[in-house]
Amino acid sequence: MVCLYCQNGSKTFSRLEPVQDLNQTPEFPIHDIVGTMRRPFRDIYECLDCHQFWWIRVKGTGDPRSTYPEYYEQTAELLDDQRSELIRNPTVSRLLQHTESQFPYTFFPEVLESIATNERDSLKNIFLDRVPHLPSPAKLWLRSWFQTQFPEEYKVQKEQGFPNKAKLVSTWESNELVLVSEWIAIDQFVVLSVLDDSYTITAFQLPEKKIIWKQKLGRPFLEGISIPNLFYHSGYLCYYQGFQKGSEYFSKLNRPNELLVFDLSGNLLLHLPLSFRCYEILSTEERDVSENRVVHNFQFSILSNTLYIPYSNEVHIYDLQSKELLQKIKTPNGDPFSGKAFETESGVILFHTVKGVFAVNEKWEVVYQYHSKFHPVFIDSQLNFYYYYSIVDQIQTGEQKRFFQNDDSGSNLLFELVSPPVEFPNGILTPFAWDKTYLLNQNLEITKELNFTSSDTLGPHAFGTNKIPILATEDRICITNDYRSIIMIDFIGNLICNHPIQSEVIQVLSFDGKHSVVILSCFDEYSEEDQIELFFLDPKGIILLKKILPGPEGLSVSFDGILVFAQNNKIYTLDMFQESDFYLKTI
Repeated sequence: MVCLYCQNGSKTFSRLEPVQDLNQTPEFPIHDIVGTMRRPFRDIYECLDCHQFWWIRVKGTGDPRSTYPEYYEQTAELLDDQRSELIRNPTVSRLLQHTESQFPYTFFPEVLESIATNERDSLKNIFLDRVPHLPSPAKLWLRSWFQTQFPEEYKVQKEQGFPNKAKLVSTWESNELVLVSEWIAIDQFVVLSVLDDSYTITAFQLPEKKIIWKQKLGRPFLEGISIPNLFYHSGYLCYYQGFQKGSEYFSKLNRPNELLVFDLSGNLLLHLPLSFRCYEILSTEERDVSENRVVHNFQFSILSNTLYIPYSNEVHIYDLQSKELLQKIKTPNGDPFSGKAFETESGVILFHTVKGVFAVNEKWEVVYQYHSKFHPVFIDSQLNFYYYYSIVDQIQTGEQKRFFQNDDSGSNLLFELVSPPVEFPNGILTPFAWDKTYLLNQNLEITKELNFTSSDTLGPHAFGTNKIPILATEDRICITNDYRSIIMIDFIGNLICNHPIQSEVIQVLSFDGKHSVVILSCFDEYSEEDQIELFFLDPKGIILLKKILPGPEGLSVSFDGILVFAQNNKIYTLDMFQESDFYLKTI
């Protein structure tokens, strides 16, 4: 008996057999295809006469709408020379060349099993480097193998990230968890931790790893929308604790109950009970323009050691040095204050409400106001109002600008904003649906049309606290789009880089106004834990570092590029510039 290739040069073969018994897959003959044979791997057979390899498989076939097959089909494929060489002489280098090649599901684990003894160090490096393009079965096998072969090293790598260059700052009790870290100075950061439902802020001094102060706190705001509960704001450390129930049905309508403001030495300056209003869009007319359903009114601003915070339909103003309430200002038209306050060059304080703006002089008298019928998504520095359906009110001139999607049929449809516009020197970036982004000048004229957009964070079900997927640095704009790309352009719209991604963007930040850091969700078979993947980019769009770390809890970056992250009860620091030197040498 000889194989089909020896007999007539056939390279493929298939046959059908009707299903007789759904509980049993029929046994097709093998020898009439392969002849005298041996089986080096599952579903792969070698002809002992011509030494060609066949991949033979059996699968159910028939009407795809049916739950059960009508026929079983046997197919045989003669493997090409490149794949055959991997089967004959399996090595790590050959395996990495064929990660995109078609093989049986169990093939890669079987190959890894066969070379594990002779190429132990190479397999270890693959796992430590988290080679991304390996098939899932291979990743799962490597994880199990590494845990068995290097149990202590696996534990360290799991805690400190891959590869391991992190420095341990502190180890706390085994059941104490780190929730948040935040930098408050060039060499100081604070950590929020919980132990037996007791919450503590601890401040560290680097590089000494010295604890400089501690503060006991109440339970942070955790139940509801995802907002920072511990954060640095204009020279102060701020903390949201407790919660107010916003809705019986929607947890995202829950809101924090109290605001605590500390100086950077840990002294409590203000402890404010918060009174909030959720502003809901109800009218059909307003939804046709604004679309956002709910706005949470709990942001605040700090200007020149003065805190401006909403309270019902008022702005409450506190002096953070004297800790006293300076003034209460009723908002015009009763619109809730959005928490955004700005100081103009002439010293006038400008407030944004949920439907307009108003300004006060040094005597807290309202000297200017504008009220819209609709809720703007964004208000720029020229006081142009941007609405969800790409309508812009130029309140200085009273004119209105609209942006349309021109269809092939000749019809015009209004664009929809997918995330808030971003202002940069002498321009505005407006990301729209249908993969379109416009760069506008200060007269709202289109200066550049770009065929990509950002993550959709507005939409009809937004709650007014969305992540911002676009970052403007001192001379670049970094635009991220979930599961698609990280794109960098300059201020005139020239494309600098376009890096494809396959996961959700969690955060985009810059610690020095030049470099960009993009944090992505990361779920792969190399780990069973929640993880993140960090991209560190220079102003030219070059990726200086890609690093997989434990989940986003407790992660922050200093003004010098020192990364703090946590794994359970341990805190680590990592110099991203130093790590990037090592990363660039290995790629």
